[in-house]
Amino acid sequence: MRDQASIDIAAAMAADGGPNTTVDQTIRRDIADAIFDQRMPPGTKLSEARLGELYDVSRTVVRKALFRLASDKLVDIRPNRGAIVSQPTVEEAREVFEARRLIEAAMLEHSVPAMTPADHRRLRDLVAADVAAHDSRDRQRMIRASGDFHRGLAALSGNTVLCGFLDQLIGRTTLIIAMYQTHASAACSHHAHDELIEVIERGDVAAAQRAMHQHLHDCEDQLELADSPTENELAKMLGARGHRKPIDTP
Repeated sequence: MRDQASIDIAAAMAADGGPNTTVDQTIRRDIADAIFDQRMPPGTKLSEARLGELYDVSRTVVRKALFRLASDKLVDIRPNRGAIVSQPTVEEAREVFEARRLIEAAMLEHSVPAMTPADHRRLRDLVAADVAAHDSRDRQRMIRASGDFHRGLAALSGNTVLCGFLDQLIGRTTLIIAMYQTHASAACSHHAHDELIEVIERGDVAAAQRAMHQHLHDCEDQLELADSPTENELAKMLGARGHRKPIDTP
């Protein structure tokens, strides 16, 4: 007999995806959603055996889902050690933001001139959801709403390939925020989104691209993307003096 978790998952499958949704796709979606909502932090161990129990499937099915997540850069599969939620390095974090600046600004070249008043209203609705998320002070909801705004804006370009790539980058951004955002900062402000829409509504492509570049730079600057301290920096943090002898250890 299956446990309650398995029953709940089966119900979720029936409600979202229907009979054409395979179990490995459900596992992949559930793990991705947990990562995007920051319910599953970087470094979380993803046991094939435990996932198999929860979803009432074989390890082969679980492994298929994990390999798909690895291709999305959300999971790292380590030989002989299993899978964990990815832990982006500082260098990877910077590269992700650089890629987002290039892609999101480029997509505006095609979307801004073609946007209709209905498109502008749709973007305003996404910002309203972003504002509501910030007002709720729910960090997971805030991150999700911010990502939804960028996805919604990108979708107006009509380029499904770039939208898919950007969706992957936004997922990796979630991991980066989980690792490097301070509690006192918000990596992506709804105020910046509102200002960005104002530029977009004027139809000025170059100005919109500059605003997007600046917005994503500001988001990156809110993160503590510092490299690991060197031995000299570590000594300074500890208030060590050059004349002090090292402490003997057994």
